[in-house]
Amino acid sequence: MLFRNLSLFRFSAAIAADLARLPEALADHRLRACGPMELATVGFVPPVGRGDDAPLAHTVRDCSMVTVGAEHKILPGSVVNDELHRRVQKIAEEEGRKVGGRERKRIKEDVLNELVPRALIKSSRMRAYVDQAEGWLIVDTASRKAAEGVLTQLREALGSFPAVPLAPEEGPRVLLTDWLANGNLPAGLVLGDEVELRDPASTHGAVAKCRRQDLDGEEVKEHLRNGKQVFSLGLVFDERMSFVLGEDLVIRKLKFLDVVTEELGDSHPDAAAEADATFALLTLELSRLLGKLEEWFGLPRPGDESATRGNGEVIAAAGRMDELTREHGTTVSISHQGQTLATFGEGPDPLLQNAIAFARTAKRASISSMQRHFQIGYNRGARLIEEMERMGIVSAPAHNGDRTVIEDA
Repeated sequence: MLFRNLSLFRFSAAIAADLARLPEALADHRLRACGPMELATVGFVPPVGRGDDAPLAHTVRDCSMVTVGAEHKILPGSVVNDELHRRVQKIAEEEGRKVGGRERKRIKEDVLNELVPRALIKSSRMRAYVDQAEGWLIVDTASRKAAEGVLTQLREALGSFPAVPLAPEEGPRVLLTDWLANGNLPAGLVLGDEVELRDPASTHGAVAKCRRQDLDGEEVKEHLRNGKQVFSLGLVFDERMSFVLGEDLVIRKLKFLDVVTEELGDSHPDAAAEADATFALLTLELSRLLGKLEEWFGLPRPGDESATRGNGEVIAAAGRMDELTREHGTTVSISHQGQTLATFGEGPDPLLQNAIAFARTAKRASISSMQRHFQIGYNRGARLIEEMERMGIVSAPAHNGDRTVIEDA
């Protein structure tokens, strides 16, 4: 449960008050298994324990941990291309003609329709926790994209969660360079054994990476004299944890030292007690570190006035939200000051009745035909077909993936 990387966001005190409903909000966004024609699903899973009865938020004091899970179908492009090539070759040999671009695209869609239900599923998990007292969202990843994905899931569950990336008042690169070049480290902080230095004059300038090296050595100082600046720096905080701090203020390679891990002990009566103790220790240690980062770099907690927007601005920003959420299989609620303004992606797809009419008229139903006729993406087309199957409009897929439109439905 101890985190290895930290991507950080901040939120206001007003937003923190709304997080009391987090456990209930997550219940409607639990991870579900991939459908036969779905490529991926995302949702929340219990951070501690398993099963439908396990809570989706693990809370100790003012901190609540959540885990975002995902299931992805594994369908290598090489497998799809090999099958596509085999079918194109068969047409060329049996019919003595070349396959055009449009037909080739249709054949590829048919291949996907057949292979997706048989693809293996890969699961992934990503942990995060919110510190309501201090206004931090901490995600256990060094990837900004992955961290934004967790934030998106929380926003969908809560309806609104305007946490924002860090906006330091002190330039991280300048401060890190000063710490290394002049030894002006704050109290409790000492240099580690890793640094990345770059020439800031050009994006393609020289880069020097040093690992397991004395950072006070002459080699490192020579790079600094040549004008390089620090883009990431290994540090040790209070002899309790080591990490690499980047200019983006993402903490990588976080490691709790023996003095911390020994405090956990091994006499916990059960797994739940051990999880509580580990999470309490994690949040306590990181609270001290994050407080110092706030002090060193100037990371003010957002004020309430920057955390919310007027109703009109929220609705205007929503735009094509319903279309986008349905394309990705999600539901999004737009809220302001505790009031739900609009919900997108919920309920029957507006295209469903048109899709039924099209299938009955064309006497055929496939994901590719839905995509082409309605100009929609694969996921939305798959959900339309699956909904028509549940309604008895079309049959289940045969061994070759074909479906039959049921006349008397």
